[in-house]
Amino acid sequence: MRKITIGILAVSILTVGLVGLSFAKNSAGGGFGKHRGGFGGADFPPPFLVEKISKELGLSEEQQTQAKTIIEAAKERVKPLFESMKQNHEVAKDLGTDGVFDEAKVNQIANQQSETMKQLFVEKEKTKAELFAILTPEQREQAKQMKDKFAGKMKGRFGHRFGGFGEKPAPTE
Repeated sequence: MRKITIGILAVSILTVGLVGLSFAKNSAGGGFGKHRGGFGGADFPPPFLVEKISKELGLSEEQQTQAKTIIEAAKERVKPLFESMKQNHEVAKDLGTDGVFDEAKVNQIANQQSETMKQLFVEKEKTKAELFAILTPEQREQAKQMKDKFAGKMKGRFGHRFGGFGEKPAPTE
């Protein structure tokens, strides 16, 4: 489940990065990747990446302002979802440590996590569409190419877990 979460988040992070804006510092903390600058963390994407992507796409001040508004709204929408995942993880970490398998409780937590993942996926796609809507057709095409290039790098780095969730690794001999 965590690998799928990381995969979905990586694509979300790339989408956010494509518009070249950084998140405001998460003063409350507790977000996903807070210690590594992840989606709920402080200053993501990093300033050097923001400048590079903004420059490559040629984003106007107006586009940057619109994108920041979209991203901040998305961040607020996903915050409770990440908190839900964190709470479920806390509940699940001690399950079975007494030597008893509580299938009903495990299924309940799995169903909650599944629903949360579904909602995160919907939010990611909604945010991506909103961000791409503020780009010019040329910028959209360039952003798609940048996204594909990033996905290729991640797939190369992490294998079949990235890029295409249903893909299997190539057979080795």
